[in-house]
Amino acid sequence: MTKFDPSEWLNTFCGDYRLNILLGQGRAGGVFIAENIKTKELAAVKVYVPGRYADAAKTIARERERLNHPSIVAQLASGSVGAGYFYTVQEYAAYKQVGGCNDSDCLNLEEYLNKAPGLLDQDTVADLLTQLTDALNYAHSAANLPYGGLNPHGIMVTENSGGLSGRPRLRLTDIGLPPIRTPNDPDDAYVSPEEIQGCASEQSDIFAMGAIAHLMLTGAPPHGNIASLADLRSDVSPGWESLILKSLSYSLEERYSGYQDFLRAITHVDDIPPVVKEESSSNIWFYLSCLICVLLVLGFAFKDPLRNKFPFLEKVFPYDIIKPLPPDKGKEKPAEEKKQEAKSPDVQKESKPVEKTVQNDFSDLGSISIAETPATNSAPAKPEQELLTANGTALSGVEEKLAKDKEAAEAAAKEAAEKLAAEKAAADKAAKEAAEKLAAEKAAAEAAAKKEAEKLAAQKAQVEQAAKEAAKETIDKLAAKVDEAVLGKSEEVPAEYTVKKGDSLWAIARNYKLKVEDIQKWNGMSDNSLKPGMVLKLKEPAEAAPETKAAEPEAKENTESAEASGDGTYTVQNGDTYYSLGKKFGLSAEKLKELNDGQELKAGQVIKVRE
Repeated sequence: MTKFDPSEWLNTFCGDYRLNILLGQGRAGGVFIAENIKTKELAAVKVYVPGRYADAAKTIARERERLNHPSIVAQLASGSVGAGYFYTVQEYAAYKQVGGCNDSDCLNLEEYLNKAPGLLDQDTVADLLTQLTDALNYAHSAANLPYGGLNPHGIMVTENSGGLSGRPRLRLTDIGLPPIRTPNDPDDAYVSPEEIQGCASEQSDIFAMGAIAHLMLTGAPPHGNIASLADLRSDVSPGWESLILKSLSYSLEERYSGYQDFLRAITHVDDIPPVVKEESSSNIWFYLSCLICVLLVLGFAFKDPLRNKFPFLEKVFPYDIIKPLPPDKGKEKPAEEKKQEAKSPDVQKESKPVEKTVQNDFSDLGSISIAETPATNSAPAKPEQELLTANGTALSGVEEKLAKDKEAAEAAAKEAAEKLAAEKAAADKAAKEAAEKLAAEKAAAEAAAKKEAEKLAAQKAQVEQAAKEAAKETIDKLAAKVDEAVLGKSEEVPAEYTVKKGDSLWAIARNYKLKVEDIQKWNGMSDNSLKPGMVLKLKEPAEAAPETKAAEPEAKENTESAEASGDGTYTVQNGDTYYSLGKKFGLSAEKLKELNDGQELKAGQVIKVRE
């Protein structure tokens, strides 16, 4: 690629423009402030080095010149220069051009935000984004321009313009053209992933506008994790954070589909629900409990190796969790039991307890001894038998009482269910009747509203008709007064006239009772545009005078014959009005209009001029 040397271009010419000051340079070329040697107006000239940058600029240069939008800086010219270099000329957007005078500074968006006393309010942000979206939508609808390349350095902002005091106006400078970036341009935050891969689309501009919205609302472009907008500002709608996150989504399916979708989001940002943030520590206690359980299970599973290696864990995992029962042979018997054994040796033998050992599944926890004692003599069991009989009788009474209570409860529940069903049926019936009543009232209200709307529409039509008639009458009166004021002038037509600021071709022709077509013909003009200081000829050149003079008697003869008509009629000529004809025939304009039923005058029309 050819290396760009700006020193070789200073004070050289690109068409009618002389390159005076270097504004910046990059790998694609350089940007200069240039002066038109004919009009003395300033412009921004971009020179692209030979190769893909020059070819890309040349491909879209003509499409770029077709754009005409108040928010897009106009491209004035383009062409080839030198050995393969290509240049484009744009209006110098750093100043507002009025009559060739630079009278108001205009900063790029980043400079404008740095100069502002604080962060922009959300209404200003919405207004600027709306202007930007409208400009992009127009550009890509009117011309076949590539997407992408949108960043704050190519967006100029000026205040007190457009007729709205204090409202900033936005203008795009580099739309469609290859950007000439310097190494210090921090514009990576505005480039979408698909644009980096060379597949820019309309949604790539949506990504850039989301980053620009973040810059205007927070004062910094988005980098990495986007901070919560609510933590930074409390004076903006929560919907802005959702709008920015959706615009900056790496997934095209989640991002706004196009300019119109993005514009609707800006318009209804207050209706966008806020971002719901997940609490990262909401389940910490659950995870901690699970960890403790896992550690305990592992500890029980490997308790033996752990106890052998770490003796202090015996307190946590003891060897004998379930201790065995102590043996009975060391236990001393009571004195009464010894006497009973002495009196009944046979019974003592029979009632000797038989020890039965049960081994559980936990081999390392020891064994459990369970003593099984057979039944003794039946004599001591009599009180127990009577107690059991009494208990059985009491239990039978309790069961009967419980059965009766159950039946009573079931009957009460059934009765309550029937009562609830009846109340529900009554409520449903009342609700249905209320709904039918509301439907009838709604129908009656709609019919009354329709009737009232028709009545209002009829009244509106009558008022509009009366207003039209009054406006027409007022306009006719004003036209008559204007004709009287203008035709009453008797200024002598000069041979030449010097155009002043505020003059128009129609006003000059009207003032000197001339036709616009004649002035255009005498001065070789193709349109009605005038410039202060222009000298106009107000008389026909000498070589065309004979034809005019020859035609004058014929016109005069036709006018006299028309005026001399004996049937009281007159054929309308070009330029005739009720006022001029009334003055010619000695009638008032209102009287003449009354004789002809208020008809509008047209050339060739025959009207009455006598009662």
